[in-house]
Amino acid sequence: MKLSMIYMASGFGSRFGENKLLVPLFGKPLYLYGLDHLIRAAGLLMERGWEKPELIVVSQYREILEEAERRSLPGIFNGRSSEGITASLKMGTEAASEDAEGYLYFVADQPFMGPATLAAFAEGFCRSGRGMGCVCADGRTGNPSAFRSVYKEELLKLQGDKGGKQIMRAHPNDVWKMEVPGRELKDIDTPEDFKSFQKGMG
Repeated sequence: MKLSMIYMASGFGSRFGENKLLVPLFGKPLYLYGLDHLIRAAGLLMERGWEKPELIVVSQYREILEEAERRSLPGIFNGRSSEGITASLKMGTEAASEDAEGYLYFVADQPFMGPATLAAFAEGFCRSGRGMGCVCADGRTGNPSAFRSVYKEELLKLQGDKGGKQIMRAHPNDVWKMEVPGRELKDIDTPEDFKSFQKGMG
């Protein structure tokens, strides 16, 4: 299956009080953890015989788009960030190759979501036979999420700030879920979260 892996790094960090994605965590901007993990996950997939995934970065931030360019990755400027995560999702989907068979969406504030988990999610989704997929921990669903191309039109028609969850709720029997450790699903929303992550990664 030809996959497009879309890294969505456009959030305002309103609860954080500043652009959390560029805040250094042990000397490395927060967003780089997810990007590095995603690139390594793509490498793991290729080592296992899968076709090379297409990686796309969507962001409103110059620093992140410049980093994508340095890594020879397509960078899509998001000038509609005020519309929420749905804008990034739709832009990434529109930028994906016409022959993409599946779209995988990743957020930029989950530094514990490791490469092995990301690769396992991509493999599991491809083999599941389901049209959609997401990770979950202790009954709580989260990102990354995945959709086969049959849902492309529905993805591009999304409105609001709920992302692909709207489609999953409409087709619950077509959703595959992969359980992950709760630690990996944690994201950074507040300065308190950031301090907690520093302790956890130190």
